[in-house]
Amino acid sequence: MKTIKELFDLSGQVAIVTGGAAGIGVQMAYALGEAGANLVIAARKLERCQEVAKKMEEELGVKVLPARVDVSKPEEIDALYDLVLKEFGRVDILVNNSGATWGAPSLEFPLNGWKKVIETNVTGSWLMAQKAGQIMAKQKYGRIINLSSLAAFVGAPAEIMDAVAYQTSKAAIAGLTKDLAVKWAEHNITVNSIAPGWFPSKMTAGTLDKSEELMLQYIPMRRFGSDDELKAATLFLASPGSSYCTGVILSVDGGWVAQ
Repeated sequence: MKTIKELFDLSGQVAIVTGGAAGIGVQMAYALGEAGANLVIAARKLERCQEVAKKMEEELGVKVLPARVDVSKPEEIDALYDLVLKEFGRVDILVNNSGATWGAPSLEFPLNGWKKVIETNVTGSWLMAQKAGQIMAKQKYGRIINLSSLAAFVGAPAEIMDAVAYQTSKAAIAGLTKDLAVKWAEHNITVNSIAPGWFPSKMTAGTLDKSEELMLQYIPMRRFGSDDELKAATLFLASPGSSYCTGVILSVDGGWVAQ
């Protein structure tokens, strides 16, 4: 029987975190690095990735590779994986966190906004997962964590969140997670999802500032998530300790979707 320390030890593993240079991506990357994983911090703004990677490497004592990627562009995904394999030779963990949103009334929602959100959140996540899955299948080991949202499971009043493409994309991520979990189980790859509630970040700042009192009425805990409250969920789903969990959508939302 393995010890708890062994079950949550990621020493020597390689984890890619997309959108890992800001918001909840930083929090999740720290969770993996603190457990011993070498990290790839990938996002569209390379300079920001470099800043975060330097800080993490100094604090965590693991190797941290900054990389640029726009997950809506297949050629950039291919280049990212080529870089990671050249540097590390393997991929053990993928946290599919890159995301986009677009706010507009649903009766007037523009097609270009819809396409941008779906291409980033759904197609980008699929392409990142497919590429990781090809590598992990050869290794006979892998952990994929897709970022869904409470928005996948409940509609949102327009005064809180008028972003129909985002809601749709996160529901699609939940479906993608379950289907890949079944299809890739034979390769010893687990595919799970975290569905965060409202966490303060650059993406959510405008909504939280505008509708804080109304939003808190929907959260049984009556508060937003903190800087530490995604770390344990991320580590669990990325660790050897979650080896019998696949297709799980883990809500971390203060009880919003339990209602």
